[in-house]
Amino acid sequence: MARDDAARETESETSLLDRRSYLKMAGAAAASVAAVGASSSTADAADYETIEIPAGERRVFDVGSGETFENKLIDISADGAHFKIMTNGDGWTVRNIGVRGRNNDRSDTFGCIYCRADEGGEGLVENVYMGDGAADRCGHAAFSGYGNAGHVTIRNVHVQGWSADGMYLSHPGVPGNSGGTFTVERAFAKNNNIENIRIGTTGSEIRDSVVHVEGESAVTSNESGQKNPRGIWFKEETGLLAVNCDVKVDGATAVYGGGRGGAGTLRNCRVDGSIRGDVTEENVSGDPDVTPPETVPMSAEAAAAGESGGDDGSTTQPTTDADQSGDEDRTLFELISADDASSVTYEFTVEGSVSKNLSGDNSAEVADSITDNGDGTVTVSGVGGNGYGDSFYVQGSITAIDVDESVWTLRYGGEEVSVEELVLPNKLIVDGSNRPRAVTTYTFEVSGRARKSADLGSVNAYDEVSDGEISGRIVGGKDGYRFSGEVTGFSIDGPADVQVENNS
Repeated sequence: MARDDAARETESETSLLDRRSYLKMAGAAAASVAAVGASSSTADAADYETIEIPAGERRVFDVGSGETFENKLIDISADGAHFKIMTNGDGWTVRNIGVRGRNNDRSDTFGCIYCRADEGGEGLVENVYMGDGAADRCGHAAFSGYGNAGHVTIRNVHVQGWSADGMYLSHPGVPGNSGGTFTVERAFAKNNNIENIRIGTTGSEIRDSVVHVEGESAVTSNESGQKNPRGIWFKEETGLLAVNCDVKVDGATAVYGGGRGGAGTLRNCRVDGSIRGDVTEENVSGDPDVTPPETVPMSAEAAAAGESGGDDGSTTQPTTDADQSGDEDRTLFELISADDASSVTYEFTVEGSVSKNLSGDNSAEVADSITDNGDGTVTVSGVGGNGYGDSFYVQGSITAIDVDESVWTLRYGGEEVSVEELVLPNKLIVDGSNRPRAVTTYTFEVSGRARKSADLGSVNAYDEVSDGEISGRIVGGKDGYRFSGEVTGFSIDGPADVQVENNS
């Protein structure tokens, strides 16, 4: 939801549906703020604060409603040093946290970063490094969902080598528990025991993330001596979702649906490893890319300073739209309110997928709603005012939109458009799969606008759309287009079938 006042806070990274092509997060950290509930030493006050926890000491940092805990390097290198970040309430943020040192505290205290909001409330955890892991037989999860009754977004986090749970977020789904939900975006989870990422409440989802387990020998055992390094685990409830994730697990379960009736859906994912239990597969293939997402910090110092980096740990700087040349099927859609508008709403539906853009003056916010309709479409809604707006990355086609054009300016792919120009309700599919080795060429003319549609068919160099004319060639494949108006003329040479669906 875009804020209706001038004090809008913009966030520092963007979400694309293909995690291989993210915009890169700025490397400069905000000024250091005082530690919550702790004395500390300052390494560089202009960048981040270092908190060194002495041997055998456990320290708790409480973060309540409206508070932000950020730009901290928490050093637990000393023997038996441990920490907890305990979040509560609504509107809190935990940001730019790097944990240095391997956790070797074997007490019965569960969890390090507790991700929990009050019922109806929200919280945000972003840019966190928990990649130094835990020693053998330590009973701590890196991220814990215990007590969450609201919705918590966790993004750009690195969790690796934890012996008893990487991201344990299913507990609110246990019958009688708090029922809070989670969105995990752009996580890098590697070689964690029991599960790398586990969700368990209906409406929770994992997006654009990488999970990699190099085999049982690469993980440390939990407090009971067990090793069972699942990749993604859908547990407790149904309606769980993983979208556009890369999962590779050697010698163990890559994705599991089960445990008190847990069930989930893999959508547009690449998986190498076994898929077991109650898991629905939608466009799931092999050959995952387990390179860490570019927005994920690769060291404790980088996280504390607000930096992200590639697999070599180098930091990155923001890119421009030109750097996204590999993302032709993903388009930025912006909605900007008029300066004199107050609390104006919008809603649009996409046949395909949508991800929030979280960078820039017109970034989307946590409260903006993206609802999966269960039929291949998603509906997005939000509120804006005072010249602010929201923006989203769209993969697919916008099939409906409800806005007052007198108070909203719409931009699609950087160009200002009207609702009539934007919404292309009709489908044209040229399908040659009945003759896999035969060539079909075609030309169609439509009275309105037309666009290639990667969700309806392939997109290649032979396809062209210009001034209402569609032309292309297929060899045993399928091409798809969206258009408005009517088909006014066509020619086709070859055995392919043609399907036209007019929804206008």
